[in-house]
Amino acid sequence: MIKYTASVFLFVLALASASACSHNQRSAEHNGPVASGPARELSSAVDDLTAARCDLEQRCNHVGDGQTYENREACETKLHGSIASELNTSDCPHGIADSKLTACKNDIKAESCGNPIDAMSRWNACRKGAICAD
Repeated sequence: MIKYTASVFLFVLALASASACSHNQRSAEHNGPVASGPARELSSAVDDLTAARCDLEQRCNHVGDGQTYENREACETKLHGSIASELNTSDCPHGIADSKLTACKNDIKAESCGNPIDAMSRWNACRKGAICAD
C-alpha cells in the first residue's frame, strides 16, 4: 500500500510539475503580465499561511500529545519558520498577490487529510512562484 501511495504521489508530482512548466510557457507567450490584484506584504502572508496550515494540521489530528506538533504554538512556530524561509523578498520583491494567496488558502482549507493528490494541489497553488505579485 505504501509503494502504491508513493507511486501515486510521484505521478501527481510529475503531472503538477509538467503543468506548471507548460503554464509558465503559455504565460510568456501572452502580450504582457497578467494583473494579479493588490499585493500583500510577505510577513502578513506568512502569518495567514501559517494559520491556515496549522488549522489543517489540527483538523487532521496532527496537533496534540504524541502527535507531529505538541500544541498549536509548536505548529505555528515550526511552520512559520519554514514558510518564512520559503517566501522571501528576493523571490517575491513585489509582495504576495492577494488573489493568489486566497486561492492558496482555499486549497489548504479544502485539503483532505492524508490525500496526496490534495496535498499536490495545495503545493502547486501555494508555491512561491505561484503567489508572488507580478
